[in-house]
Amino acid sequence: MAEGGEGEEEIQFLRTDDQVVLQCTASVLKEQQIKLCLSCEGFGNRLCFLETTSNAQNVPPDLAICTFILEQSLSVRALVEMLANTVEMTESSQGGGHRTLLYGHAILLRHHHSGMYLSCLTTSRSLTDKLAFDVGLQEDSIGEACWWTIHPASKQRSEGEKVRVGDDLILVSVSSERYLHLSYASGDLMVDASFMQTLWNMNPISSGCELAEGYLTGGHVLRLFHGHMDECLAIPTPEEGEEKRRTAHYEGGAVCSQARSLWRLEPLRISWSGSHMKWGVSFRIRHITTGRYLCMDDDKVLMVVDP
Repeated sequence: MAEGGEGEEEIQFLRTDDQVVLQCTASVLKEQQIKLCLSCEGFGNRLCFLETTSNAQNVPPDLAICTFILEQSLSVRALVEMLANTVEMTESSQGGGHRTLLYGHAILLRHHHSGMYLSCLTTSRSLTDKLAFDVGLQEDSIGEACWWTIHPASKQRSEGEKVRVGDDLILVSVSSERYLHLSYASGDLMVDASFMQTLWNMNPISSGCELAEGYLTGGHVLRLFHGHMDECLAIPTPEEGEEKRRTAHYEGGAVCSQARSLWRLEPLRISWSGSHMKWGVSFRIRHITTGRYLCMDDDKVLMVVDP
């Protein structure tokens, strides 16, 4: 990371290429408040939903489906010109990468897990708000449906100012002019585009300007090999039964190219959890295909357990 003022800016302000999660708070049962992250699978189901993060230390959220990349930031005027000319904005025409986000600008959020874009859809599943639209993912960034303008919730911030990490934000769909909104309309917590506001917090997972090639980061998917041998840590095949699939062991051969030997590093903290791993940082190891976590029982046998 850069030194002095520039390094300070990278931490204090949100910039393009940063990986972020969108968090909000909901009040349930009067006084109880829960923290939620905007999530989407992107494969099969393209509608957004909410992942609980209130008890992240004990019930880990699946941050892989909550992470978005701040792909572009444009002034509304530049966006209108781009859409009118149907010209793809290149990095050079935007003034280079890692641009600091400004209030009042339009942003493009790419879902990290699926590579698709956060969009205001034309469908509506709300049973009570007939003017609301669904929020989900679309495959490309063509058109205005996937663009959102970013506005300050606090009067201490104004349009044109830099967006600080930790600020409460209001996101408005460019296509529908509706707010990204946490809804109770259908009895369950859901997210939609509505004329009612919700305050969001854009929590950074990692900075696009600080990551260096060749170093381990939180969220990395990897295989764990046994020393210099050709055996990697895996779980048994489905044919061996559910009970055996709760154990983990080292195995060689074809498994080294199969999904049952893939694991993901998940630091306990949400903020900056996708940054470089450091010595002494606590983390969990999640098995990719089952979603279970690696652990060791009292007999020092490696197991996988449910979240």
